[in-house]
Amino acid sequence: MRLATVRDLQIPATRRQIRVREYPGHGTPVVYLHGLLDSSEGWDEVAGRSERQSYCIDLPGFGGSTCPPYERVASYARDVARALDELGLERYVLVGHSFGGAVATSLTEQRPDQVAALLLIAPAGYGRIGLAELASSPVIRQLVQAGLPLTLTNPVAMTAVYALWVANGRRPDHALIDRCRKDAFRVVGGARQALRTIVRCGIDKRAFFRRELDYDGPVIALWGDRDHLVPVHHADRVRTTFPQADVQVWERMGHHPQRERIRPFCALVERIGRAADGVRARPLPADSPASASAA
Repeated sequence: MRLATVRDLQIPATRRQIRVREYPGHGTPVVYLHGLLDSSEGWDEVAGRSERQSYCIDLPGFGGSTCPPYERVASYARDVARALDELGLERYVLVGHSFGGAVATSLTEQRPDQVAALLLIAPAGYGRIGLAELASSPVIRQLVQAGLPLTLTNPVAMTAVYALWVANGRRPDHALIDRCRKDAFRVVGGARQALRTIVRCGIDKRAFFRRELDYDGPVIALWGDRDHLVPVHHADRVRTTFPQADVQVWERMGHHPQRERIRPFCALVERIGRAADGVRARPLPADSPASASAA
């Protein structure tokens, strides 16, 4: 297993930062964006197994990264994009899980010429998510805010919630429980803002699933047929946004393939990485955000 180098990147002209875990390697780099309540450390086993250069990002508001200024998924994506500029990445495979999938979609819309290939794992942003809407309602929001730290610091409660709602009966690993206990009180503000952003993604008149994005690179979208968090019927909507998408639904799997099916999931990442290796990079237009920052 490879070890990561942790870097805290300052976003130019702001007081915000993005934390990145960098793994050395070769081939087209892979950028990983985690889901709600997790952090870049959640990708450690996947990135550690790969021989590709990998960058695992703490999404804004989680881990060591600062919350974005607006409750819009585009705001999250812009902060991630600026961090990638600081890293000097001009072309990469983008992997996004759950809320990270919504951010990855937005980043692909903003920087289509930089994303060599896209892997979405049960992404938010492709329809309404009932649990997020419930947790964001005024009364429940107060209860969640008060009870979330207590749940995250209790290994028994964490195991029960994870097994029931996330991983189709599978228990969380010790590293995940340790991360949740460590970040229990710090994560509340970021989780609250991200939940409201997820709700906006599902009802916005310009939601991803209502339109096609100008991106023609390889896209794979993966769901588990027992996903209790992001409805599996959202998978069909990905093809509205990305008509070229290879949509896969794995049987007897929940919301966390990177833990439930680690070997086939790593093979899927390598598959889309090889597709990116074989795709010739398109030149960036002179007025693109990446060109402007490079100048």
